[in-house]
Amino acid sequence: MTAPSALLSHRSDEHLTPRFILDAVLECLGGIDLDPCSNSRCCPNVPAARHFIREDDGLSQPWDGRVFLNPPFGRDVDRWCVKLAGEYCAGRTTSAIVLWKSATETKAWQVLTGVACQVCFPSRRIDFEGPGNVSGSTFSPALFYLGRDRARFMLAFEDLGQIWEVPGGCRRVTP
Repeated sequence: MTAPSALLSHRSDEHLTPRFILDAVLECLGGIDLDPCSNSRCCPNVPAARHFIREDDGLSQPWDGRVFLNPPFGRDVDRWCVKLAGEYCAGRTTSAIVLWKSATETKAWQVLTGVACQVCFPSRRIDFEGPGNVSGSTFSPALFYLGRDRARFMLAFEDLGQIWEVPGGCRRVTP
């Protein structure tokens, strides 16, 4: 399955996460150990302990600890979601939050809902920052939570929008 054309119509696949989303991620996870899709090692958008930039090939690296994933919005997005699911199922990723779109027809959505226990549907679209930003957001976002502390996710994200439990969620299944 190829990525929807709305995701491929931007000048860049780099969409920097807005601060209000990062604040909620930090509140939920208590910190970020890894940003596997970082924009920069010297001036990163995501306040993580470790950052993989494009040259590091984050898909080939282990993802340990608490992960925040805002994948490149392009043809390879499925690979990033499969990688996270695999790292979570293997126990290397202890908890994670993924910023993706509310698109149930995508493989990324299907992989994420196979391992996430909750999803936050923000009540408004997200205006991203950086070179990939266009005037206005082109999709409705979703924030997926992989982890064991559902109450903490609820508290951190409840002001952003509705939070839904994923039926059978928090499974550590092989993608």
